[in-house]
Amino acid sequence: MKIRQATPNDVKDFIRVKNQLPFKYSDERTSKGGFLLGTDEATYLKYITNDYCLVAENESGIVGFGIMLKDESVKKSDVWTRRHQATWNINIKDYEQKKVCYFEQLAFLKGHSRTVMSLAYNLTCWAFEQGHTHFFTTTVKYPITNLAAVPYILKASGKKVGNIDEVYPIIGQINSDIYMIEAMKFYQTAKTSKLLPFLERNYIRFTVKKTYD
Repeated sequence: MKIRQATPNDVKDFIRVKNQLPFKYSDERTSKGGFLLGTDEATYLKYITNDYCLVAENESGIVGFGIMLKDESVKKSDVWTRRHQATWNINIKDYEQKKVCYFEQLAFLKGHSRTVMSLAYNLTCWAFEQGHTHFFTTTVKYPITNLAAVPYILKASGKKVGNIDEVYPIIGQINSDIYMIEAMKFYQTAKTSKLLPFLERNYIRFTVKKTYD
């Protein structure tokens, strides 16, 4: 299995992986297409061009990907605009002048749990190495259960810092928890993790971020 930076040529594979993901409603109903319903090829191309995107692939092709929005993208996004609609356990104003990132998507086909951890670790390190001090993400609780990233967040020193009600295209009304990870605590926790030798063996050093015309 190889983890690498995504390129524009990977857009169709992002869609292919997304379309194979099931999502589960709170009443146990399931459907295909994942919870990434609003993401089309143009949106994925924008993420790959402007933000931090990694893919995992083997001899059969891409099996998963992760997307982290950098500070500039976060501050221009609907996610940031809606921050005042959330119920917070922190003072969100304290983070308005900080360099924050947002874990937008983590999508994997079944059977690659160790690679999920490795890709998420690399993606988080990449963002923190570029000077981001905090990362935020949301996980949907209702009416669809989308908790794939929660175990990673908690193991990486993350904590729940808020909750928000939103209206999502096609799905309608949803409720999500908001999590945050601080860079310093992330690295402190990583040093004591039993997974650290595995993660370090698969660590990618991102010295320069490529850009695409």
